[in-house]
Amino acid sequence: MPNATKGAQVKKQELKDKVTEYGDAVITYRSENSNKLKYNVCTLDFSTPYIQGKKNRAKETDSSLLFFCWDTDSYRLLKPGSVTTVVPLSAILKNET
Repeated sequence: MPNATKGAQVKKQELKDKVTEYGDAVITYRSENSNKLKYNVCTLDFSTPYIQGKKNRAKETDSSLLFFCWDTDSYRLLKPGSVTTVVPLSAILKNET
């Protein structure tokens, strides 16, 4: 897929830059508990009134990034090291600009 980031180890700043560039992205990651591949449809753009109205208690750390995930309708902390792919949602929906 175009503009997809793939790799065994994704760095925090690289992940942040890509998701910010894409707006919304499908992030595939390996679960620390089950070791299975999972995905979320996420954004780092918390400026919309809808997202601002959601409660969040999670705090970003040096080893994690805070996302809003559209598919779970909640905030989620993801560790960049567990991320396997980042694909722009627009590429999947075929509405690239």
